[in-house]
Amino acid sequence: MSASAGCSSVLWSDRKEKPGPVPHPGEEKRRFFRVECVLRTEFRLRDHGVWVPAEVLDLSVAGMKVRFDPFFRGKTLPPERFEWAECTFRFPVNGSFFQIEGCFLRVYQREAGRFTAGVEFSDPSPEQQFKLVELYGIFRRKSAGIP
Repeated sequence: MSASAGCSSVLWSDRKEKPGPVPHPGEEKRRFFRVECVLRTEFRLRDHGVWVPAEVLDLSVAGMKVRFDPFFRGKTLPPERFEWAECTFRFPVNGSFFQIEGCFLRVYQREAGRFTAGVEFSDPSPEQQFKLVELYGIFRRKSAGIP
């Protein structure tokens, strides 16, 4: 599957934009600001019916970085299995779930029993983008001790 076949990108557009500053070596150039956080989420790969718990390590309206255990149904899946894999993510919010479609970009860190991977959301609507900002607001209030 090609990179463009599974996940359409909100990071690319046909609009002509003025080029921004050139990033320094080691920095990435992004259109959307990422914020560090620690949120719970779950994901389900298109061809697996099981919801897998994951931690969100950073979040933007375009994507996120997640950490999870790659052990599925009695075996550990290789990192390549997640590259460009389409999935559904769900976040617990006020007693229900907020769901959004996305795809894994690649696994870029492997630890004992944990993968860290980048995720790109698949064309999130403005309502979904607002919900993502709301999720971050909930995290900020909890971390500041505000109910």
